[in-house]
Amino acid sequence: RLADFEHVFDNTNQFAAVGNRAVLKVRGLDAREFLQGMQCNDMASANERGMLTGFLSPQGRIVADAFIYALPESSYLIEVDSRVRERIQRMLGFYRLRARVEISDVTSECNVWQAWGPQSPQLSFGSVAYMADTRAPHMGVRVVGTNRPSALADFDEQPSTLYELRRILKGVAEGADDFVDASLPLECNLDYMQGVHFGKGCYVGQELTIRTHHRGVVRKRMVPMLFSPEDHACVPLRVSDEWAPELAQRDVVPSGARARRPGRIGSTAGNAGLALMRVEHVEQFAVQTDDKIHFEAECADGQRVHVSPWLPSWWPKQ
Repeated sequence: RLADFEHVFDNTNQFAAVGNRAVLKVRGLDAREFLQGMQCNDMASANERGMLTGFLSPQGRIVADAFIYALPESSYLIEVDSRVRERIQRMLGFYRLRARVEISDVTSECNVWQAWGPQSPQLSFGSVAYMADTRAPHMGVRVVGTNRPSALADFDEQPSTLYELRRILKGVAEGADDFVDASLPLECNLDYMQGVHFGKGCYVGQELTIRTHHRGVVRKRMVPMLFSPEDHACVPLRVSDEWAPELAQRDVVPSGARARRPGRIGSTAGNAGLALMRVEHVEQFAVQTDDKIHFEAECADGQRVHVSPWLPSWWPKQ
């Protein structure tokens, strides 16, 4: 089963630095109330350690996914993709009005790590900002700090590319390559990853998000996939970090299934990637018995590759 690739790296205690991340700090008497109206999750969820969330445009389109970490003295850290840092900082400043908060960029003082494996649930980092990563099962623990935490001494350090590969194989969208401007938060699985609270009060972009949720139909979602060379279509699929086709932001073209529009590839690592695709087409690909449905994509250098997508096993059953 393709979904078995989700668990390839689950059995070893490892950690990696997470690259291209920025960290903003919001502090002040009104920090919690201010952030409650700025993003789509409930700040009550951040009172423990932290939470996943999303910042939306007034039209309900995604601006960025983010982690919010709770600190003492009415302070919070907001971790985002470094490519959207300035936009999020401007957005917070625009809506601050008379809120008693201070917003600062502390990226230069912070590093981000991800730890996973059988021992990761027992990790504790004291006063350092950290949280259990609940986006998908066995994602591990996320940590923001100045220096590498001593609690990771018994974990094997890996390159950041391994974190990216593991994340993608689990079907977890992250950053500007996956959360693009035109997307809805539910298309990026923010609801499945516990990043949206449908019972909270008003926030920027709420109307379209709630309407989409109550309609109960999300036709397109981010799904994981493996790429294989065109001349290796019949070879059993495997995960490889040696062959890495350049496919970010390229189209997935289906044949054998009538598509209203092609899928769009987001982040990639090795021969794995995430793409926004129509769920029905991925379901048809999974259950076919005659091998008539194929997906392919064209690399930046013109090479065509086969695409094998699947629906993550941790998604709620419809």
